[in-house]
Amino acid sequence: MSEIKKKILIFIPSYNVGKKIYSVVERRNTIPILSNIKINAIEGGLTLTATDLIMELSESLPAKVSSPGGVTISSQLFFEIIRKAPDHYDITLKVDEKSGSVFVLFGESKFSLPTLPIDDFPVMDADKLDVMLELKSDELKNLINNCKFCMGLDESRQYLNGIYLHKNEDQVTTVATDGHRLSKSMITQGDKNSFEGIIVPKKTVIEISKILDDCADKISISFSKTRIKFVIGNLIVVSKLVNASFPDYESVIPKDNDQIMVVDCKSFSQTIDRVSTISDEKFRTVKFSISGNNCVVSSFGNDKSVGTENVDVEFSGSEISINFNARYILDVLNIIKSGKVKFYFSQKTAPTILESDALKNSLFLIMQMRA
Repeated sequence: MSEIKKKILIFIPSYNVGKKIYSVVERRNTIPILSNIKINAIEGGLTLTATDLIMELSESLPAKVSSPGGVTISSQLFFEIIRKAPDHYDITLKVDEKSGSVFVLFGESKFSLPTLPIDDFPVMDADKLDVMLELKSDELKNLINNCKFCMGLDESRQYLNGIYLHKNEDQVTTVATDGHRLSKSMITQGDKNSFEGIIVPKKTVIEISKILDDCADKISISFSKTRIKFVIGNLIVVSKLVNASFPDYESVIPKDNDQIMVVDCKSFSQTIDRVSTISDEKFRTVKFSISGNNCVVSSFGNDKSVGTENVDVEFSGSEISINFNARYILDVLNIIKSGKVKFYFSQKTAPTILESDALKNSLFLIMQMRA
């Protein structure tokens, strides 16, 4: 029997805890055991674990345990029951060995949930993770959030569907690209132990990002060539890595973009959002026509509609006209949020670089669109 205090298990912020675990659960039911969570009870606490075979998320919680053991039960039913239980009740879990069911009890309520054999629940190998890295939660949050919007979606190019993490001496760097745009973010870390790059899968990146929203702890990261483990407070995330080589991203970053435009981030973002309203939904094309200290932002709809807006800018360079996907520009400006943004253009077809004093250790790259 495992007695679990409701305020400790999945309640109040408890339901948020449940959501973190449940988000990993495999919903397609191709393998029934993946729809379950594993509950392991030991003296003084329990561990909830979910997996989709790519990633495993475990959460340790304090509990009053009278009989240690483990079971697997439907994650959907369990979390829904717990979520709807009144706040002032304790929750008791009892295992009926005869029927193989788990009873969830509180107040006058009683639920019986079927189980699947705990030995069938997959366990991800987290041994021999020789490379270690410790980061502050804000550092990891910035490294992820400043890059994740550029992760790829193309299943035929798995090497782009994640974030590339590497370290050169004291510089920890994350990079993401979908082939049309690229983001790079860096922090300086104390030791100078370099490590080769790894690609963290997209789903793992997204789940870690969600967890970090509620975390103020230091994050312990360890990995090998095939696995990575994050220890975040009472949560442990183990994930496979993408088995592929990341492109040589440094080779696509222009070194001689000498046409520089400086704009206010917020107002320029609003301009692009307004003007692109009439653009084609698929391509969202906007055109920058820059001359002197004036930039005309324009867009053209399929029905011959036209939208333009004049923007005062700081510009050093010769007259230039260039097309972009408005969404790609807006994504970057939404990350930067405020202050001045520098656009580094080229008269050739080279990608445009965006930088900002607000994010001094980040660089963004956007491909031009054909006229």
